[in-house]
Amino acid sequence: MEKRNTGKWFRHGSWGRQLFLNRRYKDVLFRRLFRDKRDLLDLYNALNGSTYTDFGALEVVTLEDVIFMKMKNDLSFIIGSSINLYEHQSSWNPNMPLRGLIYFARQFEGLISSRGDDLYGKKAIEIPTPVYIVFYNGRGMNTDNVMLYLSDSFSVGRGCGGATYAFNRI
Repeated sequence: MEKRNTGKWFRHGSWGRQLFLNRRYKDVLFRRLFRDKRDLLDLYNALNGSTYTDFGALEVVTLEDVIFMKMKNDLSFIIGSSINLYEHQSSWNPNMPLRGLIYFARQFEGLISSRGDDLYGKKAIEIPTPVYIVFYNGRGMNTDNVMLYLSDSFSVGRGCGGATYAFNRI
């Protein structure tokens, strides 16, 4: 009887594709759950203790079908004076604050361009306050809330302020 080479299948076969599909499925499910503005507004109100009822005040600015660093921007919207980015993660990633910075920079670049603001002008450009929340349902966290700081990625001056990002485990 011929011996099967299971090592190749394990690394390159359908098992690897299955893992990729499961992660993609969870990502798509999260986006579909909150694609309706009413549901997204309910989520926003639940997270912020607010009572917004006019879902017309919510402007969805999600980067559709744009893959950046092999991850999709899950949900992004502007309400009031804040721009919110909600992401779903099933695997731990300590680089989420850095990814958030890059996502927001892309959003701000588009916002400034669409309004025709002069980035090199003498007038300060007002931008919405960024709020970044990651819904994490993977393993390995012993607490419901973890705060990561962008400054933790700095080679010098770690932990010295900077943008704060909340990870909520659901």
